[in-house]
Amino acid sequence: MQKKISKILIIILVISSMMSLSGCQKKCPKPTANIPGTSTFRSDCPYEDKTTTSGKRELNLYIVYDNTDDFREQIQAFQSQNTGVAVNVKKFVNLQEYEDLVINEIAEGEGPDVFMIHNSWLPKHWKKLLPMPLDLPVVVTPDIFRQAFFQAAQNDLIIDEKIYGMPLSIDNLAIYYNKAYFRDLLATTNKPGELWENIKDQVFQLTKQNNSPERFALAGIGIGRADNVNAAVDALYTMMLEYGVKFYDDAEDSATFAADAPSSASGVQNPGVAALTLYTSFGLPSYKNYSWNDTITGYSPEKKEIDPFVRGKVAMILGYPYLYNTIVQEIQNAQKSGGAHIDIDEVAIAKMPQLVSRTESTRQDTLASYFPLVVSRTTKYPKEAWSLATFLTTKDSLQTYHKKTNKPSSRTDLVQEQATEPLFGVFAEQAPYAKSFRIYDEASYDKVFRDAIQEVITNVATPKEALSKAQTKITCIVKKQKGLTSSETDCGI
Repeated sequence: MQKKISKILIIILVISSMMSLSGCQKKCPKPTANIPGTSTFRSDCPYEDKTTTSGKRELNLYIVYDNTDDFREQIQAFQSQNTGVAVNVKKFVNLQEYEDLVINEIAEGEGPDVFMIHNSWLPKHWKKLLPMPLDLPVVVTPDIFRQAFFQAAQNDLIIDEKIYGMPLSIDNLAIYYNKAYFRDLLATTNKPGELWENIKDQVFQLTKQNNSPERFALAGIGIGRADNVNAAVDALYTMMLEYGVKFYDDAEDSATFAADAPSSASGVQNPGVAALTLYTSFGLPSYKNYSWNDTITGYSPEKKEIDPFVRGKVAMILGYPYLYNTIVQEIQNAQKSGGAHIDIDEVAIAKMPQLVSRTESTRQDTLASYFPLVVSRTTKYPKEAWSLATFLTTKDSLQTYHKKTNKPSSRTDLVQEQATEPLFGVFAEQAPYAKSFRIYDEASYDKVFRDAIQEVITNVATPKEALSKAQTKITCIVKKQKGLTSSETDCGI
């Protein structure tokens, strides 16, 4: 009788275990194949033990915008050298949702082991990250890092002499232009000028106003506003860097970009106001270089300046390396639908204009905007996670990454080779002098400066008034982020 009862208990336990396992499999499916060498998994289904059934240690890698295929070869090579490690990759395209997801997952002790973070997020989130340990198989010290990577990465990713991220690229802004308009409409040059003064003259010559709903038969350049320009704030940041604006006081407790403080770089009394004035001059009819309004993007408002460029309504726009693929895709879509479009062979890229000639100036400036790889403090495999991040930024890995994405390398030993490329070489040439500044809350900063631009464009405020208001708001944001004022403080954003 006792044996019979024991058998019944065993059967019940087995059935209960099977039901338990079945329930877990239903809620938490195993990673599914995506492409060879990588996989994707449901981020809402964490595993308590991240060791795979094959006994391998499992690393989850989150990427933004790039395709999983951009890392396929590199990850295959990493896994072949680290046979005890399996890497899963998941791609995200909505930046705000991505930031919220990652931060929430880390707060719950879950989420990715290695993930991309925008360089402007470091001041806000660096305490959630794990700095590089010193006992890796391949040690990268701060001094070695400074020799290998460009200035922007050094300034952003080394904090208190600890390395908090590995840069895949140093993306920067440049001018995309239609060669046909420069060839046909400008007698003295066939490309955008090197100086903003040259650009203003070219815009004046290229722009053709008419009585159409867009008010332009051809616009010279697609900047000047914030409501229908993708890179509006980044363009303004670039101009502020060129003017030598001091963004904060020495303690970085208060913003100072609207202050009357002569710039040694430009010699201008109020460089911040000068930068905002330059940017908005392209969107105000009172300036001769006026070339952008609120109706020119009316056909596809969500695409902003990209749609007029593809349709041949604007000669120049600003963009990062990835913009080229977007333009190609939009032209192909127009070809299929029978819509107006320019010839892709007429699209070229030129350097970001400067204030002073490169032969006369002691400095050049453009904005660095990129996504380095970082390691979460919650990772169960810190050495393996950091080994992956460093492997993906070796010379060989970044050569492969560049071929896939056209993004300019972050490494100093690759710039000379990439700078010779006929189309994307511009970005590599600019990478060594691309710069960044500390941003304590990227989304809030973006809102503040977009509002400042629009206040000038709509004649609500002068550049001085708009920038002073922005300075007060940014100071409030900084103090909140640094704990110098209550987190409940209303900064008027």
